[in-house]
Amino acid sequence: MLRNDGRVPRPRNETRFLAAFVLAAAGCSAGPSALPLTASPPPAPLSSSVFAGNARAYRFEKGAWVADPAYDYDFIVLESRYSDHREAVKEIHRRNPLYDGWAGPRDQTLFFTIRETPAAGGGRDLAVTSTLGSGTGHEKPGGEGFLLEIAYARSGWFVPFDSIRIRQERPASGRIQETVELYSKKDGHEVPYLKMEEEGLVYLPRGS
Repeated sequence: MLRNDGRVPRPRNETRFLAAFVLAAAGCSAGPSALPLTASPPPAPLSSSVFAGNARAYRFEKGAWVADPAYDYDFIVLESRYSDHREAVKEIHRRNPLYDGWAGPRDQTLFFTIRETPAAGGGRDLAVTSTLGSGTGHEKPGGEGFLLEIAYARSGWFVPFDSIRIRQERPASGRIQETVELYSKKDGHEVPYLKMEEEGLVYLPRGS
C-alpha cells in the first residue's frame, strides 16, 4: 500500500502492516482531494445532519478480537440528503501518540455517495460509490439503520483484506452506532482482519 507521500512502506511484520482500518484508503486515493471536484457550489440538500464521536479498533488474532488502541480515532460526518441519494463526507483523526502511520496519515477524509431505491419488502435498497470502493446494501424502514457491503478498491499481495462491511444502527434518539469490518473472501469463507466500533451523537438543524 502506498503511503500519502507515494513511497511503499516496508512492513515490520505481517499482522501490523496496514493494521488499521478501512479509512486508510483516503491516504491512498489518487489526486489531492478525496472529494469530487466542482467549479461551483453543490446544490442545496433537502436535509443535512452531522455525526460525531469516537471509534475503537480491534485486530483479529488467533481466533479472537484484540483491542489496538493506537488505531482508535475520532470522527465527524456531514451527511446531505437529496431526493434520490445522500452524500457523506467523513473526517477521521487518530490522536494516540503510539500510532505508527502504517494505515496512512493521522488525519483523513472519505467521501460516499449512496443512491436509494424503494425495496419490495420495505425499506430501501442502497448502491454506494466511495473512496473505499463500490457496493450495495439495504436500509431498514424508517431509516433506523443500514448494512453496506463494499468491494475494496485496492488489491495486491500486501493488502490483507478485499471487502468492507459497514453496519449502522440508531439505538436511541440522538445516538448512532456503526461497526466497520475489514475481511477477505476466500474459498466461500470470510477471513476477518480488522474492525472499528464507532459510537457518537447525531446533530440536526433546529426544527428538523
